[in-house]
Amino acid sequence: MRSRFFATLALGLFAVYLAVSLSRSAIETAKDGILSYALWGETPFQERARCYGPAYTNEIEAIRRTIPRDGAYILINGDPGEDGGPLWVKFDLAPRRAVYLGYLKDLGSVERMKKRMPRAARWVVIAYGPYRRPVLIERYKFVQARKEREGA
Repeated sequence: MRSRFFATLALGLFAVYLAVSLSRSAIETAKDGILSYALWGETPFQERARCYGPAYTNEIEAIRRTIPRDGAYILINGDPGEDGGPLWVKFDLAPRRAVYLGYLKDLGSVERMKKRMPRAARWVVIAYGPYRRPVLIERYKFVQARKEREGA
């Protein structure tokens, strides 16, 4: 008799759980459907601007126009406390090839840095943390700036 009571209680609790979870799932599915309908036809530019802001999006588009699709660039992390910035920039600039050199503060001497830079990469992109726009610099200008800083 006692085991029948616990079995009925367990079945009742399961039915309550199922009713609550299904109703929440239906509500979340409806919200996602409404959002999908509202954002129907959104371009990749509009989607990126909505997620990351217009400054980041405009800079990514400018970089995409500057570096050819089959081109290469040097990617440097400008934010020592953040690792995600270069990953998002690399993703947004695909299919362009990125050569990651690490953190800006850890590049070392100019001669050592120049040895690590591939000749095919004419551009340097410095990525920062989330929602911060990356910086595009021509390779020779970046090297010159590093030489000036090293000489000072």
